[in-house]
Amino acid sequence: MNRRTLMLLAGAAPFTSALSQTQFPNRPIRVVIPFPSGSSTDVIVRRLGEHVSKTLGQPVVVESKPGASGLIAARAVLSGPKDGHTLFLGTNSTHAANLYLVKDLGYDPLKDFVPITQTTSNTLLLVVNADLPVRTVQEFVKYAKERPGKLSYGTGNSGGLVAVQLLKMKTGIDAVPINYQGTAQATTDLAAGRLEFMMVDPVVIRPFIQSGKVRVLGLSSKQRLPSMPEAKPLAESGISDYQYASWGGLFGPDGTPPDVILRLNQAFTQALTDSSNEKFFGDLGIIPSPSRPEVFQAFVQDQVKVWGELVKEAKLTPQ
Repeated sequence: MNRRTLMLLAGAAPFTSALSQTQFPNRPIRVVIPFPSGSSTDVIVRRLGEHVSKTLGQPVVVESKPGASGLIAARAVLSGPKDGHTLFLGTNSTHAANLYLVKDLGYDPLKDFVPITQTTSNTLLLVVNADLPVRTVQEFVKYAKERPGKLSYGTGNSGGLVAVQLLKMKTGIDAVPINYQGTAQATTDLAAGRLEFMMVDPVVIRPFIQSGKVRVLGLSSKQRLPSMPEAKPLAESGISDYQYASWGGLFGPDGTPPDVILRLNQAFTQALTDSSNEKFFGDLGIIPSPSRPEVFQAFVQDQVKVWGELVKEAKLTPQ
């Protein structure tokens, strides 16, 4: 490429940027999520979408494409337009864990997607069916050890899977995993007594906690939740050094214009820092965690390394 061409491109850059700013958005923004309707991801995006649609002047439409560990949703976004109107709500599953848990991923989470902002950081709850005769973590571990291979738990994403694997490894319990496309159906089965326990997002299990159908035994993170002050971290309940937290974030397909990424970052950051939304998420046990695109990119790169260690520690193999 010669010097004249470079100068022409450099001179066109501001015009191109201004053009995409004025044209974006010119139709509804579609956010594809890798989990079913009713999941915590669905609740989060719909809440944020209400705020963002007012800021950007276009509806934010949530499209659920569950299954295949997030591959269906990720590939749907990558096959769509790269203009900011089709986005992906990725998680630690789709953008870190899948690199180690899925044999034929079909996409590169670091190269094929451009980060917009982290949305949330989420602790998980260790919950049991209310009919299980245990009320503390110690009682649960004792009960499970007396019944090796007899208890079953549901997993709807890699976060819940790894969290339970770490629990099993650190306590020596033996339990059977039942895989679901998402956590919504798994929690329904837990409440109905078809499962004995789970590690699950607070937002998904909250209605069953309130109805008394499931019981909270502890938190996966070392940080307590203001909305559940009585719930103790597992690390404080006899399982030393136990710590786990999942996260979510917004991505666009690689090739999305930088100025569009910045505008989306500003709109979603505004939504995440809105006082009413902060209270809404706080009441559900979700921590809003907005970040600039470059900060989120560094975070995801670090998470890829962290999840490599977590998967190795949990002794999981690609499927």
